[in-house]
Amino acid sequence: MATTPSYDNGREEIRLLVKKINDTWLNCPPPKIPAILGQCFDDDVVMKGAAFKDMGRGKTACIKSYQDFVQQADIRECTISEPEIEIFHDTATATYTWDMVYSMNRKTYHESGHDLFVFARKQGRWLAVWRAVLPASKLEQLKAIPHY
Repeated sequence: MATTPSYDNGREEIRLLVKKINDTWLNCPPPKIPAILGQCFDDDVVMKGAAFKDMGRGKTACIKSYQDFVQQADIRECTISEPEIEIFHDTATATYTWDMVYSMNRKTYHESGHDLFVFARKQGRWLAVWRAVLPASKLEQLKAIPHY
């Protein structure tokens, strides 16, 4: 008897991994972040920022970026959409939007944008190998504000 193929193909694993990454930096004390996020990122992960500018390379630098942010910022609100996930054999992408209000150095910021992760399945586990944090342009942010 033939079995019905699974069309999930790892989507739920990727969704849970993205959730774990975001739940960790949003909810865990900074000293606990490296142990948890260390399970999520490849040793050679690459991080990109606005305009795909290099933000860092390697697991240690990637995790430190999360730790540094939560140590410097007081996050007041953060909304993250459900990720859209595409899987191609042992490679996957996850994209989602985010909207955040935080304070840093006595100033309050309201930012929004997109995150794009690339995951690779290595030895049966999905790991983030590439991440881009893409803030919305100032024009896009202004358009999102209701004008009365």
